[in-house]
This record gives sequence, structure tokens and C-alpha cells, in this order.
Amino acid sequence: MIDFSILLTNNNRSKAYLQNLLSNKLFPSKVIVLNSQKISLPENTENDKLINENTTQSLIKKSEKLNIQFDEKEHVLSTINRNNLDYIVLNTIDVNSSIVIKEVNNLKSKYIIYSGPGGTLLREEILKIGKQFIHVHPGWLPDYRGSTTMYYSLLSESYIGASVIILNNEIDAGPILYKKKYHSIDKNIDFDYTLDPLLRAKTLIDFFKTNKLTKHAQTNSNKANTFFIIHPFLKHLSILSFNKKK
Repeated sequence: MIDFSILLTNNNRSKAYLQNLLSNKLFPSKVIVLNSQKISLPENTENDKLINENTTQSLIKKSEKLNIQFDEKEHVLSTINRNNLDYIVLNTIDVNSSIVIKEVNNLKSKYIIYSGPGGTLLREEILKIGKQFIHVHPGWLPDYRGSTTMYYSLLSESYIGASVIILNNEIDAGPILYKKKYHSIDKNIDFDYTLDPLLRAKTLIDFFKTNKLTKHAQTNSNKANTFFIIHPFLKHLSILSFNKKK
């Protein structure tokens, strides 16, 4: 089994990762929690503003096609404490801050699952300390690098891909550990707050089940592109087009 730790914040991606890792008996050696301090991150839902680690409410988000789910209202600290995990809470959401770098450097694990604030790039200072950050990118690499790639692949090729990579200092260009294409996705599912975290969590779990750490360097092809945040109209069009398919 791969020894790993996890760095996360209280977003849906982290909830889906942590809950499904534990349900599959994949236990991190240590958890580093970046505390949002009530700061609203782009990927936070309305529920994140209302709940805390003491909530007893539940809201299950699931995908029948992917056969995976998570409880959106379960705070990551609730999951951590319920499973008696070793953890530390850091009073920052800046993954590149000196306090985060210090704690990451102190981890015994070489491999760290990264689930920090969305859209943040790891800088040279944290990348050079010798740890390997495992990231699940919601796009088939190297063809779909960058942001909101699930919408672009749906529009052009009618599938969504996900790739497990080791982060480096380039955008979605690190070595690939595992990748998978998904052609069958639930209709009328919320793409941003439900499908995205579940798709990534499903791919992460499938990667761990291979019990392999073979790294494949990315090779550029004619289809390789780096995408930017999709225009709302194109985003809406891609969802409508998908939901209308038989």
C-alpha cells in the first residue's frame, strides 16, 4: 500500500476525497487542514458558510453512474475526528506560505494528496522540498490542460476525462500516474459541486486500487491544449447538449 498524507481545506473535493478514501480503508498518515477562516473560496458552496465541525446534518451527493457519493454537510474536521486521524489545522489558506511549507517538510510521507484551494499553483519553494504532490485533474492529459476542461471535452468529444498526476511547476504537465475516460455520466447532475469532486474521488480511489506508482512523462501531441475558464454560454451549452443525449 502507498503511504500518503493529505493536504486539504473544507471544500467538496476534500470531503469527497477523504470520505471515500476512508470508506475504502485507505488511511492517510497525517492530514494537514488549511483553515479558511470563514473566507469564501470559489469552490465553496452555500452550505460551507452554514456548517461547522459539530453539525449533525447530512446531505448526500451521489452519482449512480460512477457508484460513488459523499456527504456535503460533513465538515472535514468531523470526518477526521470520527476516524481518529492524526492532523494539524493551519491558520492559512495559502499553500505556499512558510507555515505550510514547514509542516509539509515535517511529514514522514513522501506522497501527499493535494486538495487545497482551487486554482492555486504550487510554487518552487514548496515543490523543491522533496515531497510528491498527487493531484487529480478533471481532464484527459495532455489533451486537456488548464481550467474547466470537463466542459471543453464534453463539447468536442462527448466524454470527461480525469488524470492523476504528480504536480510540478507547469500547469497540469507533471508525470501521469493514472487516467480514465468517462462516457456515461448522470443526467442533470450539478457539474461543479457534485460531479467534479465525485469524478476526481472516483479516479483517485481507482488509482490507489492499482497499487502502482508508475510515472509516465507527458508527451505533447497535436491535440494538447491549455484551456482557460469557459465562457458561461459555452458552459451552459455543453450541459444542455449532454443532458439532451439519449
